[in-house]
Amino acid sequence: MKRAGEQVRQSGLYRVSHRAHRAAHDSILWEGETFPTCRICGEAVSFQFLQPVPEAEEFEHVGYDGDFLDSVLGGWERDVTRLMA
Repeated sequence: MKRAGEQVRQSGLYRVSHRAHRAAHDSILWEGETFPTCRICGEAVSFQFLQPVPEAEEFEHVGYDGDFLDSVLGGWERDVTRLMA
């Protein structure tokens, strides 16, 4: 289980579990990104790797989820800087 703030080490589909405000859902995260905080439950969100990145269009990147939008956009510059080093 991975937590918000940790670095994503493997691109893939992850099961995202929130504290209590919504049901678990699946999202794509890319290697080198930071697991985002939730706008409602903060760092009380966990990520479980399910499989390598699927081809199916039924899954979206976690950055398109409103609960993570601010965290993903805020971490973008930090992730790009780290990836470019």
